[in-house]
Amino acid sequence: MKVLKYLQLPFFFNAGVMLREVEILADLHWRPHYQVKHYEGEWSAIPLRSIDGKSDNIIISPSNDKEYGDTEFLERSPYFTNILHNFKCELQAVRLLKLNAGSSIKEHRDADLNYEKGEVRFHIPVITHSEVEFILDNERLYLKEGECWYMNFNLPHHINNKSSIDRIHLVIDAAVNDWVIDLFNDADCPIKKEIEDTSRKFNVATTNQIIQNLLEMNTETSIKMANDLAKGL
Repeated sequence: MKVLKYLQLPFFFNAGVMLREVEILADLHWRPHYQVKHYEGEWSAIPLRSIDGKSDNIIISPSNDKEYGDTEFLERSPYFTNILHNFKCELQAVRLLKLNAGSSIKEHRDADLNYEKGEVRFHIPVITHSEVEFILDNERLYLKEGECWYMNFNLPHHINNKSSIDRIHLVIDAAVNDWVIDLFNDADCPIKKEIEDTSRKFNVATTNQIIQNLLEMNTETSIKMANDLAKGL
């Protein structure tokens, strides 16, 4: 069974305008990332959407029963608000993530954070550098300012900021729906890579549940995906 490794979406956003809004928010306190074992140096966040819209919370809920809402920081950011309107799906956490110069994020996996499991994470670089090493499953990716990427973070990944500047990304978590499915199958996506799934295999019960969920969506695309999964059983 193939899984999507990464995809560059057919969106492009104005990095200069994004950076100006970051600079306005920069007077606020960047909160250190709570996964302290995952990084060396400084990795921090400003929440634009968070659980219950709290401006002091950058934690991502491991369960699906939490309600996410806009924070006061998003309300101060008209361009970031406009960007989010492009995503016609249920938005969860949205954060500005800063990896300081000389800092690194250690190799790790984000369990089940991938398209096939129903959750996607988009990265939009606000400011980056050629000496930022973004490694996904032993492949270096080159993300440019203003681009929008999906990556399968269920795969091992790590980042080394070997540059002299702080790298800042807008990071959007969202639930897969018909809009996401159609977008990911759009021929206009400039870069797309699929790989054989070498991670933990679906068991039959899990696969059948996914098939049932797709069938219940009852759209042409979801039914096709359900039929393709059924063929692999």
